[in-house]
Amino acid sequence: MKTAKRLILFTVLVLIVTNGFVCQTKAFNYTDDVRKVVMDNGITLLLKENPAYDVIAISLMSSVGTVQDPEGLEGLTYLTQLNLISGTENRTGQELIMELESWGVQLQVAASYDYSAVLLQTMPSTFEQSFAILMDMITASVFPERELERERILSQRQLQALSDDPTNAIVLAYLDLFYGEHPYKYSPYGTDAGLSSVQRDDLIEWHKYVFQPEHLVIAVVGNFSTLELLPVLEENFGDWENSYAGNLQPRAPVPFAYPGEDREVEMNVPLDAAFLVLGYPAPDMFDEDSAAMTVINGILGGGMSSRLFTEIRDKKGLAYTAVSQYDSRLGPSNLLTFLATHPETLEEAKTQVLNEIQRFGSEGLSESEIAKIAVKERGSYLLQNETNLNQALTLGMAELTGRGYKWVDEYMSFFDEVKPADIKRVARKYFQHYTGVVITP
Repeated sequence: MKTAKRLILFTVLVLIVTNGFVCQTKAFNYTDDVRKVVMDNGITLLLKENPAYDVIAISLMSSVGTVQDPEGLEGLTYLTQLNLISGTENRTGQELIMELESWGVQLQVAASYDYSAVLLQTMPSTFEQSFAILMDMITASVFPERELERERILSQRQLQALSDDPTNAIVLAYLDLFYGEHPYKYSPYGTDAGLSSVQRDDLIEWHKYVFQPEHLVIAVVGNFSTLELLPVLEENFGDWENSYAGNLQPRAPVPFAYPGEDREVEMNVPLDAAFLVLGYPAPDMFDEDSAAMTVINGILGGGMSSRLFTEIRDKKGLAYTAVSQYDSRLGPSNLLTFLATHPETLEEAKTQVLNEIQRFGSEGLSESEIAKIAVKERGSYLLQNETNLNQALTLGMAELTGRGYKWVDEYMSFFDEVKPADIKRVARKYFQHYTGVVITP
């Protein structure tokens, strides 16, 4: 894969994923020097000077994600983003890549359920040239038919590869069962049928919708002068208009109700191992219960010291691996557990997972256990945002998803109000009915 052309599939809007260290929350004033400008056309600019690193990072984010793909065109947002760098009115795709690589510039495009993005990372000395290419790519992409066909075939093969891998196939089957008719059931790749149906004219039209000013937040972090950069951004983006009048319309919001009973399906695949996914409803990322659910996930399956790993894998030897994930989305969310085990121990392992999940409702957690996860999450958050690019992405995401960019600071105290009683309440509220998928020989 060319270094200048990378596509990121963000399947969840989780900002912290690694282990952390102890930090002092009072010292964290990350957004104090962020300047926010909302232009007349609705585009929000977030500018943060950070001269400590001789890099300028731009995160251009749109609130249009794959969940809005028109019905029958699942994969449209993915293909639109992927083909942005396939060629413009002024440069071929190869010329774009060669110019970026010659300057050491990193350019990435992102497709997620709830947003899409273009990410640029460059040196101050090459910012002018890099920014010109960024604008060319966004405003003058021509989406060549030949490149679309090539990317379509590659995307369908990648989607098939996911289905062929049992560890991915079981998650896709789980999402399909859990979400029913809601578009969250698809991967950001879309579907094979949707990818086949997308035409060049669809990309051209959808591109205009994705980059409507009212959908955009642009965050810039790095070694620049706000006084110099702000006029450049205003000149290049200020005259954009909210004038989309295309025939393609985003998928209307789909009503969703969490399952009212336990559900489970079994898939038979000739393997030596067995796989199990058990999932439950969970609060969306804006819900007041999301902090408590994050703590629950950390204790349940968030690492080698988690309960699933130590109790089921290490002590009882019932699984090769055992993890959990809190999939906190803008819409209906879920918490899932994943196990790889031997077919003969599958049922016993499943019973143990269910027992561990129900413990949160009956026993709750101690204040020290909650504090442990809080420290881990805060430290991970700081480590995750060491680079200018991640800072630009974090600021842009917080603003785009409705919390506001100042939430970047507020996250450091996100877990302060979580009490043992909250753990019991949240567990009893959400852990009533599970959705399960099993792969056995």
